[in-house]
Order: sequence, then C-alpha cells, then structure tokens
Amino acid sequence: MSRILKAFLENEGAIKRLLGRFFSRAQDVDDLAQEAFLRAFAAESDREIREPKAFLFRTARNLALNERARLAGKLTRSMEDSADSDVLVSAGQVSAEDQIDARQRLALFAEAVAALPPQCRRVFVLRKVHGLSQKDIAERLDISQSTVEKHVAMGLVKCSDYLRRAGAELTPPASPRAGAVGRRERAGDE
Repeated sequence: MSRILKAFLENEGAIKRLLGRFFSRAQDVDDLAQEAFLRAFAAESDREIREPKAFLFRTARNLALNERARLAGKLTRSMEDSADSDVLVSAGQVSAEDQIDARQRLALFAEAVAALPPQCRRVFVLRKVHGLSQKDIAERLDISQSTVEKHVAMGLVKCSDYLRRAGAELTPPASPRAGAVGRRERAGDE
C-alpha cells in the first residue's frame, strides 16, 4: 500500500479538521481533502516522500490558502439574490453513504494506480492527475509520444482490470442522459 494512501486513511479526520478552519461547508472540506490526497499521491509517484503525514498536511494547508485567495478575488453574488436558492442548497447535499462509497472507490483507485509498473504509473499520473499533454510527458521523461500513449492505455486497462477484480463499480451511477450516451458508445463498439 502506498505510504501516502496509508497516511491519508489514518489522518483523514485531522486533515478535514484542518481544512474546516478555512471552510465551513463540509463539501468544500471533502473536496479539498481529496484534492490534497490526489496531489500528494501523484507527488509520491515522482519522488520518495519521507514524511507522508507532514506532506499531506502541508499540501492540504497550501490548497486551502490558495482556494481562499482565489475566492477572495472573485466577485460573487449572494445566494439571496438567486431565485433558485433552494436548488443550490439541495444540490450540495451528499449522503453519508455516498461519501463512504466515494472514499472507498478513491482508495481502491489509488491502490490500482500504485500497482502499475513504475514507468507506467509515472506516465499515467502525469497524464490523468496532472493533465499534462503527451508531448510534455514525452519531453519530461525523455520517451517518445507513442510510448506515452501506450503507457496511458496500459494504465487504463490495468486499473480497470484491478477495479473489476476487486468488484468495484467502474463508474458512479449516471443520469439517464449519461446512460444513453454509454449505450450508444457500447453499440458503436460492437
């Protein structure tokens, strides 16, 4: 198991309490905690993290400070001015069951990524977590763009297989419209 994943699972409550000092909405705290984990996990694939717990807390704090600065500079309307304020409130509510499910899927996905071969994992994380282009990854790792593409494809296949073997649902339940898109894509694959 990844040292970052282990540190996150052991300290998730404390990380969320730290983030709670900056944000009052539980959803903001949860989102930033997950973002801190993803960034720390991605960093772990590039280098050894000697103090994973401290690294996670520092990452979470920096994310919170950056988000507060971003929000302070942004002009916003108050929710009272919105005619649909009830819609906004209900859309932000997440059940405890959904939170637990999301946490379990995130941990399982992190395990799947950690199980990838080292070079494949580096490429996969740079592409899927950091969002770098194939060209940027190829230059950074001194490999061809074709090799980058093959590693990303292999990472997707191996992660999907890992999740399937673990009995995990590969995608969260979708809206009826999204389901129609998925059926169309599958029909085109046959």
